[in-house]
Amino acid sequence: MTAFADRALRELSDPAALGALLLPDGDAGRVRTMLAATYDLSAARIDQVTAVHVRTVSLQRPLFPVGRQDGSWSRLVPSFTRGEFTLTRPAPADPLWIDLLAGIDVTVVTEVDPSGAESVLSRAFDSFTTLDEFRARFTFFDLDAFLAEHRISTVEQLRDAFDYVVTEIRLRRPGTFDADDPANRHTLPVTVAAVIADPFDLAAGLRATRLVREAAKGLTGPAPGGLPVEATEAYATAVVVAADGLPGGLTATDVEQLYGKEGVVSLFVPTT
Repeated sequence: MTAFADRALRELSDPAALGALLLPDGDAGRVRTMLAATYDLSAARIDQVTAVHVRTVSLQRPLFPVGRQDGSWSRLVPSFTRGEFTLTRPAPADPLWIDLLAGIDVTVVTEVDPSGAESVLSRAFDSFTTLDEFRARFTFFDLDAFLAEHRISTVEQLRDAFDYVVTEIRLRRPGTFDADDPANRHTLPVTVAAVIADPFDLAAGLRATRLVREAAKGLTGPAPGGLPVEATEAYATAVVVAADGLPGGLTATDVEQLYGKEGVVSLFVPTT
């Protein structure tokens, strides 16, 4: 390994140092990137990230890609028979190395979509007297095409051909969100898989995180209790990059934006 990689491993093996990098001075941008890469948050809005607790840190963990082999055989005599088989096993390849694997608990204040229906009311609609009245009630409906398809030309034929039902659904309305309510405070577990990029090879860091994601496709992360969110990835990925001496006039902000767009967290460590 390079001197930079050795330094990064030594520094980030300290849970407190890693936690400080993930939530520097209360800036939750990296943590939000991490959560968005790990969970489907469509039914929950993260209002605040209040704390990050690094539970475990392990170094140089191998990840073995899983290979899949499909096959089939068939026989024509005396009767047709077909069989299929699928075999999933570790691929005969060198492992991918995760430089740093960390188990993290993220404390968040979350507003949850109440979802569901407050009331459902269905009633017959059979009192219309004109086609225009029917058309006005079902504005989303292509009445002309419907009439042509069923060879209907009068309002009487339309009324007698089918039973029409109108259903009104009233959705639940969320109450006033209170960020100080303890019921809105939750803990989301995240596993971060970090790779170390040589100080000036940003593309290599991005490729390495892609490989980790692909190799971990068959794995699932834990589902948090008390929140309607689903784990979509086993790992949130991160790249450890040099904090100084970036090439071509790049700044740390440039690097963080580049990786952030790809759902990858940037962790900056000094080269000396």
